[in-house]
Amino acid sequence: MSHASKSPESLVASQVDHLSSLKALTEKLKLETRKPSYLDWRAQLEAMLAQRRQSLGNTLGFGSIDQALEWLRKELAEMRLQDQQLARQLMRLRSDINSLRIVQTCNQHRRMLNDATFELEERDDMSDLCDSLKVIGVTKMNINSRRFSLC
Repeated sequence: MSHASKSPESLVASQVDHLSSLKALTEKLKLETRKPSYLDWRAQLEAMLAQRRQSLGNTLGFGSIDQALEWLRKELAEMRLQDQQLARQLMRLRSDINSLRIVQTCNQHRRMLNDATFELEERDDMSDLCDSLKVIGVTKMNINSRRFSLC
């Protein structure tokens, strides 16, 4: 069977099989690549990874992961305290707002009662006047038709 007659999927599958069998054989025989380009590449990669780890720790200002975690715990605890303080402050503000609403409502009711009391006093005064006018013969009908005299 020639390669031209095989499908692309079977070619890929056979190449993967060959590669995996080659890797298995290499591990079994404990073979390593000693090619200078591979060894140089691997050394550069390891140096780059070590440098990244070191720069990560240095850029954050921590000597170790434990120090970074400790700082993070401290920050979270402070944030929790601030949240609690803000919650207490909001509760106080809410209470103050409710107290002001109650005072405002009481003032409105007091004004309404004062207005009603004033109207009742005016009616009492008017009824006394109306009674006096009735005694002298002035009635509602007389006032509306203007058929009265003060003499």
